[in-house]
Amino acid sequence: MTLLGDAAHPMGSAMGQGANTAFEDARVLAHCLTHSATVEEAFTNYEKERIERTTIIQTRSAEGEKRYYQTNNSQQRNTDIDFNDWLYSYKPFAGAIAI
Repeated sequence: MTLLGDAAHPMGSAMGQGANTAFEDARVLAHCLTHSATVEEAFTNYEKERIERTTIIQTRSAEGEKRYYQTNNSQQRNTDIDFNDWLYSYKPFAGAIAI
């Protein structure tokens, strides 16, 4: 058994990434299921592929929730630009399967 979406990595609403990561999960899981010899192998590959990215997004989302209560967050804006570039340029298994 494996989990995806909010069941695997619930997100705060600060970044609006809950549904997006669920779509990413589904695409990666579909790829893993079609390119693995067993379901167990597919689940293992899926989890390896997703854990780092979703952990980073989940952490940044929680940090974003905290910023709602800060009065000066101008230092954060520069790192937000780099993070947003990373977040929105994600291409799981680019070119591997057409969906």
